[in-house]
Amino acid sequence: MLVFCIRVCCCLLLLASVVSGQTLTRAVDLRSLPADRAMLGLPVEIVGTVSFLEIPGTIFIQDETGGTFFRTKAAAAVLKVGDQVKVKGVTVPGLYLTGIDAQTYERIGQGTAPAAMPATFEDLRQGRYHYQRVTVRGIGRQAAALEENRTLLNLALGSRVIEVRVDAPPFNLERLVDAELEITALAAGAINDRRQLVSPYLRVSDWSDIHVVSSAMPVDSLKPLSAARLLRFDPANEQGAGHRVRVAGRVIAAFADGQVFVRDEKAEIIPSSSPATGLPASTPLRPAAVAMRLAQPASLQPGQILDVAGFPNMDNFSASLSDAVILSATPEIVTEVMAVPVTFKELFSGALDADLVQLDAVLTELHRQGNGYELRLMFENRPLRAFLPEHEGSLTLEAGSLLRVTGICRVESSTDKGFRSQPDRAMLLLRGPNDLSVLQKPSWWTAQRLLAAVGVLGLLVLLGLLWITLLRRQVTKQGEALRERIAHEAMLEERQRIAREFHDTLEQELAGLSLRLDAATTRPLEDKARSLLDTSRHLVSRIQTEARNLVSDLRADPEAALDLSAALREIADRALDGLYSIHLEIEEPLPLLPAHTVHHLRMIAQEAVTNALKHAAAGQITLGLKCEEDHLTLTITDDGKGIDLAQTQGRAGHFGCMGIRERCLRIQAEVRWERITPHGTRVTVIHPLKSDS
Repeated sequence: MLVFCIRVCCCLLLLASVVSGQTLTRAVDLRSLPADRAMLGLPVEIVGTVSFLEIPGTIFIQDETGGTFFRTKAAAAVLKVGDQVKVKGVTVPGLYLTGIDAQTYERIGQGTAPAAMPATFEDLRQGRYHYQRVTVRGIGRQAAALEENRTLLNLALGSRVIEVRVDAPPFNLERLVDAELEITALAAGAINDRRQLVSPYLRVSDWSDIHVVSSAMPVDSLKPLSAARLLRFDPANEQGAGHRVRVAGRVIAAFADGQVFVRDEKAEIIPSSSPATGLPASTPLRPAAVAMRLAQPASLQPGQILDVAGFPNMDNFSASLSDAVILSATPEIVTEVMAVPVTFKELFSGALDADLVQLDAVLTELHRQGNGYELRLMFENRPLRAFLPEHEGSLTLEAGSLLRVTGICRVESSTDKGFRSQPDRAMLLLRGPNDLSVLQKPSWWTAQRLLAAVGVLGLLVLLGLLWITLLRRQVTKQGEALRERIAHEAMLEERQRIAREFHDTLEQELAGLSLRLDAATTRPLEDKARSLLDTSRHLVSRIQTEARNLVSDLRADPEAALDLSAALREIADRALDGLYSIHLEIEEPLPLLPAHTVHHLRMIAQEAVTNALKHAAAGQITLGLKCEEDHLTLTITDDGKGIDLAQTQGRAGHFGCMGIRERCLRIQAEVRWERITPHGTRVTVIHPLKSDS
């Protein structure tokens, strides 16, 4: 609680100093400064003692409040640990903690290294003393040279292992392994892009900061321990927890990454009133096996007798050895290693964890992974996973094959039930392709092939139905085409019959009437009567022309393409001089339209002209025609007295507007009437061109 209050007070003091613009003078002020504030480059002037040198450019210093660092481009070789320095500069965020971008620094004295704080692994993992000198005590696990002037030491702090990076050449490393060590070092660690401490480690300047508290026992003096007794309760443990032990046994599997499995030569009896294995109490068990990880990978073969020393630790379910070293190994294979035939219940009992087992299972799936192959098996109608590490060549197995599988049993996870832990997931680790043998190949009629055959049969049926459907559509289309052709021919024949009837009756009668009117004009008449006869002659001529046009339209193919502009010019040419005039406004080019479309548009224009003359007393009429994108626009504009728009809906005895609407409906066109200022009427017909395509 006191530490928390002190930190709160420091943060409040820091906030007050930042707000007031004061210079930061203590390491705790820098450690408490957020990264976004540090980016502002706040002024810093601090006095501290050098705790570690990172050549070139980074010097770690420490005062009575904590540790920090400063960066400089100047040579730092003049400084050494214990020197007192005065640094002036500005704040920089740093990777994890706020530091100083030094503008100037000077050495103001020489003394001893800053005091180190006792720390645990949790202190280091949480970054509590990051960039400060700390003291830790643990057991040396493994020491090796990294580079010419750098050494890596693994130190066990209880059940956790931390790296100690020594900036010095290797020196008598054997004395550090399994010895109790006290190390004074700089707390540091690997930082990710989110300013999070991924893994802590320690930095040591030289070997003088590593002290051997108690030396390791010589490995020759260690009493061999059976694999089954690893990490058991033993009040008479002379060496103490955390130190290495000695184990001997026969190699049953060895992998290139240094992972080795050894089976003890002696069987053990585990007294129990209710053994987890399901065996009767005090039943002699098979020899126990143990997994171990060698400090340096070695070439070993199954069957060799191996004597190793390593550090015991608990895997997922049973004890194993890590950082193990080989004390002795027989050069030849003493005897062949035999796998233990197992049932599913025995496999999941946990008694055979790390041992070599054999079983028969059906392969359901085979997956290629980056570091090997994963096999999915069905063992006694239950799923089981096996893994084969990377090897030369490829693995080809058919799903459904019955396989004899030999491999190392590994318990992957367990569940606590009361005071007892029981496996709930296990797998097999295969040593190589020879651990797989095919007992029975799958039947040719696999589920996949059966589904494929059903799929092919279904596809054939579908193709047959599709072919029948296409035939029916083709027959239907041909029948419709035949009916249309018959209907078209019948329509043409009927149109020609009507045309003949018009020509032989109405047109002949009109011709006779015209001759009589011509004969009447040769006689002496009054001016009024002569004018009436002339008008009648013109009217009869118009009727004759319309009759001829009607006969021509009836004889023409309704599907043939015609020119609408020519039809409008013909209407304009028939205007009675002196009575009215028709002006054309046609925008070229214009598309050719079917005959029936041209006929309806021409008749709409003719009806609109007739209405303008008959009802509006127009003297000037304009016929407009233009093509705009996907439609054709026909306009008939007159200068008459206008039209009552309500009358366009139709009235008794008048069918002109109704006929125009009906013709527009036949060709899918749109028509509208509108009065124009100051007087007159405009009829607009919009015909979509796509309907004629």
